[in-house]
Amino acid sequence: MMQELVGYWAADYDWRRVESRLNDLQQFTTEIDGLEIHFVHARSKHVNALPLIITHGWPGSIIHNLKIIDPLTNPTARGGGALDAFHVVIPSMPGYGISARPAAVGSDPARIACAWVVLMRRLGYAQFVA
Repeated sequence: MMQELVGYWAADYDWRRVESRLNDLQQFTTEIDGLEIHFVHARSKHVNALPLIITHGWPGSIIHNLKIIDPLTNPTARGGGALDAFHVVIPSMPGYGISARPAAVGSDPARIACAWVVLMRRLGYAQFVA
């Protein structure tokens, strides 16, 4: 079983496909609470879309959420209405992906939630959902 898993990651996983998908997205970094935070910001073409911040799980990364960006930002392509649209923000949690690793413990859910509020306000979203 372990050899199969290692074989998959060593020979079969298509990192270049994932890298290409990431490079197609608008990605940014900003400093929050002394840490450089990486995030994807996918704005909907629907101006009144609801801002939505999505946090990946642990362990995990924003890669797990890539497949939901287009359905959320472009619901009309799938039979939905403009009122179903979201402006999507997907940050990498501290210590994951390109986001900086905290020097000390303390990046608990409450602290990360506060950081996400700062991020969303910087992006101009006074109100949003998570």
